[in-house]
Amino acid sequence: MSLLRRILGPESKYDGRIPYTYEARVRVVGVEGMVQTYLSDTLCGLLETLDAAGVHPDEPAIFEVRPEGEFSVSLVHCVGPEGKWLRRPEACESFRKHYAGHVAEGRCCFTDRSRAGTGPIVEIAR
Repeated sequence: MSLLRRILGPESKYDGRIPYTYEARVRVVGVEGMVQTYLSDTLCGLLETLDAAGVHPDEPAIFEVRPEGEFSVSLVHCVGPEGKWLRRPEACESFRKHYAGHVAEGRCCFTDRSRAGTGPIVEIAR
């Protein structure tokens, strides 16, 4: 990776056709206003992070984050028929069908991004 790419980040982060990052928010049961947040540069990475953290598919709200705001991601396209988080390559196929820009001309538009995720980050709404 060039020094410029290390400073500016992945080139795809500047592609306005695809989300900048993805965020999942899970409400903490029994604590008013408390939310656990998970982040990843890719939707497949976010699903892997949620699965590893033991987050059940009916718990989070998932958002794609773009410069113009946050937009909800339908969990229907993130979960397989057995009720578990989709993993690659099944996730890629689902996203290709339902989210424009994820796969273009047979290749993933997010290949320059890390699939690593972060979380949970605990936040309390004020």
